[in-house]
Amino acid sequence: MRDRLANNRVLKSLFLALLFLTTFSYAMFQGGFVSWFLFYSFLPFALYSLLLIFYPLNGLKMKRTLSHTELTDGQELMVTIHVERNNRFPLFYLVVEDVLPERLIPFARESSSRYQKRSLALLLPMFRRELSFSYSIKSIPRGEYHFKKLRCKTGDMFGFVQHEEAIESAQAIFVLPAYQEISWSPYNQQLSGTRPSPRKADLDYSTAVSIRDYVPGDKLSWIDWKATAKGSKLLTKQFEQQISQDFMVFLDRETAHYGQEGSPLFEKAVRLVASVTNSALRQNAMIGLVSSGKDHSVLTINGGKAQRRRIFHHLARIEADSSARFDTIVKKEAHHFPAGTGVFMISASLESGFTSTLKELVSRKVHVEFFYVTEHLTLEDQAELNKLTQYGVKAHAIAGDVFNDEIKAGGKRATS
Repeated sequence: MRDRLANNRVLKSLFLALLFLTTFSYAMFQGGFVSWFLFYSFLPFALYSLLLIFYPLNGLKMKRTLSHTELTDGQELMVTIHVERNNRFPLFYLVVEDVLPERLIPFARESSSRYQKRSLALLLPMFRRELSFSYSIKSIPRGEYHFKKLRCKTGDMFGFVQHEEAIESAQAIFVLPAYQEISWSPYNQQLSGTRPSPRKADLDYSTAVSIRDYVPGDKLSWIDWKATAKGSKLLTKQFEQQISQDFMVFLDRETAHYGQEGSPLFEKAVRLVASVTNSALRQNAMIGLVSSGKDHSVLTINGGKAQRRRIFHHLARIEADSSARFDTIVKKEAHHFPAGTGVFMISASLESGFTSTLKELVSRKVHVEFFYVTEHLTLEDQAELNKLTQYGVKAHAIAGDVFNDEIKAGGKRATS
């Protein structure tokens, strides 16, 4: 009843008029000092409440200021709410709340004000026109967050009159995944005499790394005349073979492989993708990403800072929300890959269907590097990784949180 009264302007006016008439009638018929004192004491409060009924709360301007619009997982976000009034009408209190995305509520922390809880503050404006308060969101988790509304509420001291207003204030922040600097390189497993190239090519004719016997079909320009003159047979130059710097990363987002929503194992997989991407792009590689869940995204192969930004922003938004089998997604996207293509698989699965897909890619001369993300590496897991290594898949077991150590140890474990 009280809330209904407080939010209806007509009922508010009628109720105040009734209280005024009641106290006035009591003073007229009762007489005496006490009754008139009660009437005159009530009069200023009734007058204030009547004026407050018509106070234009929608004339308040509220603004949110964010310390960052782009952060990294684990960093702190500072938020300041500014309130500006267009008059000095006295307000006993003003409750202001920044409506947070549900996932951020547990991470919000109030400032030193004792009249504040997280993103909600009780302000005492009286005649002031400008007010503000701040709060922080500590250890903000990876994600894309949208701030949508600011709410404010005021009223008289008895609660007879209350005003509430919501203002649309849309802002978004991206919390990018954290990444680690790793010494891993997509090329460090190649044989000597090869080096990366921005695009696929068979031979680099500007660099000869050795000589060999002449075979029919070799061009005359390949013949090493100096070496031939010293011997008794034709010798030709052995040129440096180039390998591709084009790579596609596949991230497993199948829900069944990670369990609960917000799984720490999936967060590790996302951080690993970010680390691999950062390392490859720093070496001037060209990299793309296949990520399929409720959304199916294929970021085409590219390089540079713009590609890093595209991949990291995508990683900020995703969850392990795929109902489709990961090996099915790999087959669908990788069927057109030519021989010599580099593919990085990041998954928490060692299911037979998936490992068979990896072997099939290797048989088609696709270079496959597999990062197995797990919380605990069992003997059975190690045995399966050893089989993949023997088949030609470069396998890494990522069981710990320090990727550099895990990648270095993974090679030893996989061949032990």
